[in-house]
Amino acid sequence: MKIANLYSHLFGDEYLCYKKGQLYQEIKNAIKSIDANEFVKPSNDATKKGKKLYDQPAINREFEKKLFPLGWKSLVVNYYVTGDLDVEKQIVKINDATEQKNAIEATGNEALQTNNQVDFVKDRIAVEVQFGKYFSVAYDLHVKHTFFYLRDDIDVGIEIIPTKNFERRLDTGVSWFENEVANVIREGRNNPTVPIVIIGIEPDELFDETYFFPEVENEYKKCIAEGKEWIDPYNDENSQESKQLAQYFKEKKAEAKRLKAEAKAAEKAEKERLKAEVKRLKVEAKAAEKAEKERIKAEAKVNKKATNEQKTKE
Repeated sequence: MKIANLYSHLFGDEYLCYKKGQLYQEIKNAIKSIDANEFVKPSNDATKKGKKLYDQPAINREFEKKLFPLGWKSLVVNYYVTGDLDVEKQIVKINDATEQKNAIEATGNEALQTNNQVDFVKDRIAVEVQFGKYFSVAYDLHVKHTFFYLRDDIDVGIEIIPTKNFERRLDTGVSWFENEVANVIREGRNNPTVPIVIIGIEPDELFDETYFFPEVENEYKKCIAEGKEWIDPYNDENSQESKQLAQYFKEKKAEAKRLKAEAKAAEKAEKERLKAEVKRLKVEAKAAEKAEKERIKAEAKVNKKATNEQKTKE
């Protein structure tokens, strides 16, 4: 993929280039190393049924594969809130969750636990890869990045989102770069209060907005080439194409269930292996301890015998 556009808010880009150049390059390299065209799926959305789309969750997982080995980590911070607004104003700047909880309960109010999470953090840089619904980017900018910035956990945030060209080939309702940047500019220079870089990404080569299944795509292209009216087969739930799509998602669901079961079984096997290993080490440690006691006892007996013999000679 490529960086198609970039917006720097409160000199976020300048700060990263000057202060965190190597880490900034790791993010750029991760973007460039992912081939989005390897991750496609058929749409099951009512307005795009059967169309070929990019698979957002799969692309998100690719970012994890690229960045986690480099030391980037997801960050979850738990904290407490309360319905008493006067108390909330007093505790909102407390960073320690336990201290927050105690302060709320000391006033007789219930401490309500919640959390904020960011996809990747490293050396005071927070990164969100956002292919979610239209409200997600606003939440990231005004809540997540701001939350971690005001806690002094980060110095700058990076928001990676699709361009409009990319968004057209994603599930409906996804935020897109041009619109989100316009929102930030409209709100003024100091809102949000955290330095942020918004990066608009898209595949190096965007595929045509066509159908996922080759046989349907070929029929569509043939129909258009001949100037005939195209009747979308996915508009009919009883059509062979709709049944094929339903079967595809049924198989994918079964595969996901199988993979989840395999992961659960592997996790259980690993826990049992570790449990057996701990048990074995305990047995070995106990045997070693017993052997050591017997050795010390035997050595003491030999020393005592030697001492008695020495006394007899004297």
